[in-house]
Amino acid sequence: MRYKKAPILEAVLQFSWSPSKSLDELEAVLSSPAFEDFEEPKSRFQIDATVNVDEGAFSHRQRRVGFEIALRNGSEIVFLEEQRLVFVQRAPYDRWEHFSQRALALLSPTVSALRVDEFSRVGLRFVNRIDIPKPSINTDEYVTVSFDGPRHDRGVIEEFQMRVVKPTEKEGIHYALVLATTASPLPGHSSILLDIDVFTRRPVPADDEKLMRTLGEIRNEKNEIFEECLTDEARALFGGVEE
Repeated sequence: MRYKKAPILEAVLQFSWSPSKSLDELEAVLSSPAFEDFEEPKSRFQIDATVNVDEGAFSHRQRRVGFEIALRNGSEIVFLEEQRLVFVQRAPYDRWEHFSQRALALLSPTVSALRVDEFSRVGLRFVNRIDIPKPSINTDEYVTVSFDGPRHDRGVIEEFQMRVVKPTEKEGIHYALVLATTASPLPGHSSILLDIDVFTRRPVPADDEKLMRTLGEIRNEKNEIFEECLTDEARALFGGVEE
């Protein structure tokens, strides 16, 4: 199902591998023709912090772990790190065919150059913001997930935040769901954040056919979770379904 005004803020595909690749190998990948439309890479760092409570001392170590590159208009961002490639498509989101083909066009030369035969994790994440033209709302009118609280209080749930991680019915496929009210950038509106991350917890061969089958499975799971979280009142905000 494709909505005319889908509430997608960003779509993300992540491919993780082991063992780690060197920064020199990663830099060589980014100089290939597949990435010629992107701006110059920026370094990405990992900061490890340590607190010694007894001595009241704080220390940290900064380590470069990879690179970030983006199109000039910021619509696409790629994180290439020692153990993963992350492709981010920011709004406006076109359609799955365009999004997945763009990601795979960058993934293919990357795994070939880095000699990656298998992924330890494949993840698909969609971050949605449902904008509701009311300054205050009863959240139960728009999402099917609710929290009643420990008591029978008066009124309705006005704000909430939750995160759950669960396995799906498909072996080796799990999901993380974040559902929360959030401030709306639109005057006189309320917003609900619906963040769905579906991922594998099993090795996935980098073989094209098997990878595409896995992507199809996690996409179907993501779509089902999205639809099951929504009420018809929420769907009415999306302008109907495209033919």
